[in-house]
Amino acid sequence: RQLVEEFTGAQRKLIDLSASTIPSSYMLPELLSEFARSEPDIHFHVWQSDSAQAVQKVEQGLVDFGLVGQKMDGDSCEFIPFCRDSLVIATPVSEHYLNLKDRSASFEDFRGEPFIMRESGSGTKKEMDLFLEKHRTSVADLNVVAYMNDLESIKKSIVSGLGISIVSACSVKDLEKTRQILLFPLEESAHKRIFYIVYSKHRILKPYVRQFMKFVQRYYGAGRTAL
Repeated sequence: RQLVEEFTGAQRKLIDLSASTIPSSYMLPELLSEFARSEPDIHFHVWQSDSAQAVQKVEQGLVDFGLVGQKMDGDSCEFIPFCRDSLVIATPVSEHYLNLKDRSASFEDFRGEPFIMRESGSGTKKEMDLFLEKHRTSVADLNVVAYMNDLESIKKSIVSGLGISIVSACSVKDLEKTRQILLFPLEESAHKRIFYIVYSKHRILKPYVRQFMKFVQRYYGAGRTAL
């Protein structure tokens, strides 16, 4: 494709990018909009998946780099932290949960509540498992009413009252602002969720790809967070 573009003079600057759910839905729209103000001639092709699949595309050479919420084992990829987030418990807005909010409930107060869980593969699920491990709790100890692999379905299920869930704070800040859900911080995981730029050590990155990667780092390094 690159040879044909160069021969015909139709070459354009295109960045192939894989992204897990949170970066794709809640970070990239703002990042791309801001970047396009200064670099309107650079275009993007974004592949959304969970973190594991996004990293796999990087390893297979199908994309230039990825934005993910989970660091994988292996020597073929480089992971660069670019943004921090926190995990929270999201609940419906009801008298029961409003009462818990008033008395600053801890995780122990939610053990018996109906939980909606993410499927394996997402960075959020991995961080949630680490949090439960710290509390000597397994998923089997919780009252799980549903497993879902789509974050939007989980959010809508919380709003409708199906149950509660542990989610990334930046993914539900819009619902909290409109008073559709309540958020409870997980004190031990606050500000410990990290998102990464991931690229293959064996891929030669074009200058404009590196330019966007540096932009992403600077954007959040300038005091911005995912919250």
